[in-house]
Amino acid sequence: MKKVLLMLLIVNFTIIQSCTDLDPEVYNEILPEDYFENEAQLLAFTASAYKPLQGWWDNIALTGDAMSDVATVPIRSNGGWDDGNVWPRYMSRDWAARDWSQDRPWNIAFNGTATCNRLIEFLDELGDVDPGAVAELRALRAFYLWVGLDNFGNIPVELRFAEADPQPAQKTPAEAFEIIEDELLTAIPDLKESKDVTTYAKVNKWVAYMVLAKLYINAGRYGVEPHYKEAADAVQAITNSGLYDIEAGYFANFRINNEGSKENMFVVPYDRTNMNSFNIPHMALHQSAGPTFGYSAAPWGGFSVQEDFYNSFDDEDNRKGMFIVGQQYSQAAGPGWSDTEGFFYANPAEQHKLYNCDEDFNQFSAGEREQLGWPPNSDGDNFEDACNIFITPSYKFTVGEEGVRPNITPYRHGARYGKYELEQNVPPGLNNDCVIFRYGEALLIRAEALWRQNSGDAEALMIVNQIRNRAGIDQDLSSLTEDDLYQEFKKELALEGQAREITIRFGHWEDEWMLKTDSDPRKRWYPIPQAQIDANPNLKQVDYLSGE
Repeated sequence: MKKVLLMLLIVNFTIIQSCTDLDPEVYNEILPEDYFENEAQLLAFTASAYKPLQGWWDNIALTGDAMSDVATVPIRSNGGWDDGNVWPRYMSRDWAARDWSQDRPWNIAFNGTATCNRLIEFLDELGDVDPGAVAELRALRAFYLWVGLDNFGNIPVELRFAEADPQPAQKTPAEAFEIIEDELLTAIPDLKESKDVTTYAKVNKWVAYMVLAKLYINAGRYGVEPHYKEAADAVQAITNSGLYDIEAGYFANFRINNEGSKENMFVVPYDRTNMNSFNIPHMALHQSAGPTFGYSAAPWGGFSVQEDFYNSFDDEDNRKGMFIVGQQYSQAAGPGWSDTEGFFYANPAEQHKLYNCDEDFNQFSAGEREQLGWPPNSDGDNFEDACNIFITPSYKFTVGEEGVRPNITPYRHGARYGKYELEQNVPPGLNNDCVIFRYGEALLIRAEALWRQNSGDAEALMIVNQIRNRAGIDQDLSSLTEDDLYQEFKKELALEGQAREITIRFGHWEDEWMLKTDSDPRKRWYPIPQAQIDANPNLKQVDYLSGE
């Protein structure tokens, strides 16, 4: 199914180009009125509206976790990923309006919105077109607007294209909420209900209900009165469709060929050849992981998991298999994934252990090695302790000599990303589809919505225990607290880019963690990119940057 959408994504949209081509000598032009003769042509037309999602993983999913208490990018031992101290600054919540981490989510949200506007108007002008196509684009536009709302709060909302205001006025979060809700409720009756090749990785009726559920469960964040009943009902509509279910093995949703998952609802259909942006191997593996997975180029070793979050998982929780920790081996040790337990080595024999003195040990001075508890050299019996690649979930920073290298941590510190199965002996980029929404999250949203209406709700407790049981935790909870819900959301959706939203909703965004001590509640919103402020005088920057 994925290949069909990918083919559609690279179709040249001559139907739109032809509208402005008035040269009478063109005889092979495909006219709009002749184009929409079958469903495949209509699918090709709407596919371009999904192109902004190509940057989903590295521009929204990664930053959603790295700005929270889940992931981090510490400055490593060779100075890599320092980038002018940008990542420690992000982690300490010292944001600026010119940071790429804000610019890219903005572009995804509003480039996507503008594309949907253009295509909707084109279909409206044609007339007599399947209303399902317009409904799909309206629901996708609502999704993009929700991305903007969730990240930036006060956003411009423009639903026109030809007559669009080039400097649209800003809407409050509550006003944006109402617009997005109306768009979804208007689109839902005409949306496709199927889960097949025509709707895979696209917005069908149930994906629209999922966006509604996300909108409703976060209503309080947007300055709107609680919509807990509406959130629970939206998820119930998805359940009643009978099209989605919980996979028996948690990691079945993240395997290389995960397009068959009965749990994944909305995905980005990454493909190494046509849409090569899903680059976990380089961005979130240990620097020495090339020999483990057969990669000719060394990973960059940047993103890793925060120690406290890693330690929050019980040992019997199979979801802990999403983290790569401990002794690392060469490919001869048989690195692999199972649906139930995630990452493992089939043959972790002594002779397959990885060693690399240059990666960490040689990057430090004698004084720094002493501070880290390492031997002074790598000769003889010291070689094992000095150069063995053993990834610890803990971090130990060194300030270096005279504070020249602040907050430097070895590459061997910090659990690495192992949630998605990594294909071996291939160039960078994954063929796995990146999950945006899945049914497991939908059920947790229903559980939270029910619990917030009645803390003793039996169905809410049943859902949470179902999620825990699937993860291998046999001991059921006998009652449910807000912290129980919070922990299950964070663990179940870890490394899926959901941490920021969850942490804010459950009231933990102002907590302290790792390098972060800032407790300013205004920083629940990202700053609007400076380029947008410069281009549109109607946009007002979030007040912690404006000083107002």
